[in-house]
Amino acid sequence: MIAHLKGTVFSKQQGSLILDVGGVGYLVRISNHTLDRLPAAGAACTLHIHHHISDNDQQLFGFASTEERNLFEMLITVKSIGPRLALALLSAMPPRQIVSAIVTQNAGLIARSPGIGKKSAERIVLELRDKLGDIVTPEEAGAESGSIQNETISALEALGYQRAQAQKAVQTALGADGNAGGNVSELLKKALKHL
Repeated sequence: MIAHLKGTVFSKQQGSLILDVGGVGYLVRISNHTLDRLPAAGAACTLHIHHHISDNDQQLFGFASTEERNLFEMLITVKSIGPRLALALLSAMPPRQIVSAIVTQNAGLIARSPGIGKKSAERIVLELRDKLGDIVTPEEAGAESGSIQNETISALEALGYQRAQAQKAVQTALGADGNAGGNVSELLKKALKHL
């Protein structure tokens, strides 16, 4: 089994790259999260690898961090979630946001990923929440989105809005699923539309 590869980026594109290791080009499937962290073609690179072997195929899946690889390996243990679907989920949102959604049982957020329906999202939450719950508490999982909300409320107050107005606008912008939208800037834009 291949656990990691260290070589030179020969070429990269969305979904995959070719890593030159001692003159051998390895085709490695990657998430958008990993793609964003890769150096330019010709630069040295190390990837954490999941070597997936099936009855009729072998594929390499590469990750920028061991945390992302470990989450990928947990996702593919879920019934009906194969490596391609797990990679699509990791491409749709950062690993920390996926962990947060699982621990806080926010299947609606996971279901937004292409190819993952409501039932698959619920199955992911059901099968992984206890495994991830041992690693991350709901408080830790919600801390990042909570800080984004607080920063957005503070930004609205700095713009002259009352705290109660700002809080209401942020809650409305978050919608029913409580998704902070990734960053303060994005949430601020949504909240301003409600003021």
